[in-house]
Amino acid sequence: MAEWLYLRLADAPSGAVSWLEAGAVDAGAVHTGTLAQAGAAASAHRVCVLVPAADVLCTEVDVPVRGSSSRLLQVVPYALEEQLVGDLELQHFAIGRRAADSTRTPVAVVGRDRLESWLAALREHGIVPEQLYADASLLPPAQGHAVALLEANVLTVRGSSGGAPLAAPADDLASALKIALGSDELIATDLSLFLTQGEWAARQKQIEAVRPLLASLRVQLLAAGPLPWLIAQLPDASPINLLQGPYLPAGSQPQRWQRWRLVAGLAAGLLLLHVGAQLIQIIRYHRASASLEQQMQQLAGPAFAGGSGPLRTRIQQRLDGLQSASDPASLLPAMQALAQAMGTVPDARLKSLSYRNGALELKIHAGDAQALEHINQALQSVGYQASLINGNSAGGAYEGNLQVRARSSS
Repeated sequence: MAEWLYLRLADAPSGAVSWLEAGAVDAGAVHTGTLAQAGAAASAHRVCVLVPAADVLCTEVDVPVRGSSSRLLQVVPYALEEQLVGDLELQHFAIGRRAADSTRTPVAVVGRDRLESWLAALREHGIVPEQLYADASLLPPAQGHAVALLEANVLTVRGSSGGAPLAAPADDLASALKIALGSDELIATDLSLFLTQGEWAARQKQIEAVRPLLASLRVQLLAAGPLPWLIAQLPDASPINLLQGPYLPAGSQPQRWQRWRLVAGLAAGLLLLHVGAQLIQIIRYHRASASLEQQMQQLAGPAFAGGSGPLRTRIQQRLDGLQSASDPASLLPAMQALAQAMGTVPDARLKSLSYRNGALELKIHAGDAQALEHINQALQSVGYQASLINGNSAGGAYEGNLQVRARSSS
């Protein structure tokens, strides 16, 4: 795929433009010059153009229909009629993607004469863009705080709740913030303000003067200018391409279909990888389950001999039998106390267990007799009559029989 050239137009038609060439890996240096110079650089690239925020209205509108852009375009102009100055026929409307959980449709509006003047100037120098975005639409949304770009006496702001960005004249910075964020919300707003070193040097006093109006203000300087910062937002942004309807580039539909074929192929490959990974995970689970069953058999099998089926089934059968022949109100607390007492001796292992006449009879394998005595004392400390009946050495360890019953309340 050919590298892209990102071109940013100036506010004035005759003003200098900036551009940079960006590939799949990194971005080159920012260049500033004329459209003719940019056209020479763009000849071997696909082109994305950013146009001034002040010339494009970015907004959102509730419309009662869903569907194709052509259907929405029949409704959207009339939904915005009260917000626009001039005839609707003189405006170009572009539709963005509506979020799945939203009822509002993103819309970008620009005067047809302004859009056509941009395209004519670009064509004059051999530049045919595939994408044309308002630079305001690339301001990153930030949860919990507002983001603003101050440049060339224009303040472009995206509020903390997201939504469409707004551009306002910045002769009076305080007034511009009140227009963009609302007077009532200003004092509760945390604002991140991006600007160049030159803008900061020229307007530092004015910027510091609005700090008390905000909850907080963080100033971030753009060493290479706004263009690299704006295009860095493209992977996560959803800007509206103004080249829609009669301004759709020739041949863009087949190119779009080719890109969708690539996306579909990648999606199919990812699905196969996902299914394969799930199968591998299932096989691992089965192996882990078999290994766990084997370890349980080695550790606790002798204590639960005599049943049928897997060890887990035999443990459940033994518990069911104990509960049916005993008083659960005394058995379960005793089992809990035993588990806590054995937890204090890491190398202790239960070899057999029975419950009759209100007493637990246990055979415990431990490192030495002192470990068994420790378990005995731990049971007594929580209200149980525990006694070591007998014990003997077994292969460098010690096995003992304990009897545990609840201490009488009398």
